[in-house]
Amino acid sequence: MIDGSRLDLKTNISATAEIADMAHSAGLACEDELGTVMGHESGPILPYEEIFRSRVGFTDLEEAKRFAAESRCDWLSVAVGNIHGAVAEATRNQKKPAARLEVDHITKLYQITGLPLVLHGGSGIQIEYIRRGITAGIAKINVGTKIRQAYERGLEEKGGGVAVAQEWVYLRTREIITDMLGTPESRS
Repeated sequence: MIDGSRLDLKTNISATAEIADMAHSAGLACEDELGTVMGHESGPILPYEEIFRSRVGFTDLEEAKRFAAESRCDWLSVAVGNIHGAVAEATRNQKKPAARLEVDHITKLYQITGLPLVLHGGSGIQIEYIRRGITAGIAKINVGTKIRQAYERGLEEKGGGVAVAQEWVYLRTREIITDMLGTPESRS
């Protein structure tokens, strides 16, 4: 994983191509991010509805097409309504907004790049959007906030410690997977 999303497009492509070549020579795949998944800001963070409405940081289709053609990247992390959560100190222990995804944009990105797409900031995305996003081309979803917060709560639990924190992570991970898979009826 390389995150060149804060670089200009040309530099991101160049850096990713270099890392992709190293990864491929070791038999590994390379993932990079294009667009800006909001949530890392150190100052005030825009309200989620404003981010979604204005499409601030959303992955640009033409840039994605060029990136896919030139970077030699195998997986592409995109910004399509997903946001990083509780990373910046100002939001570290807050619940993430109930995010949604611009599913039509995901479909277009998948069609134009031909790459498996990745969501960083997957915690907090409404389940129906997760399912629709997978159908549209999302192949991997990072849900670090939910898992990190469970670990931290386990450490803070009276008599906690690493073993308790690990148990909380295990239970939270099972819950996340169960929520995403849904019931057999919801998968048909």
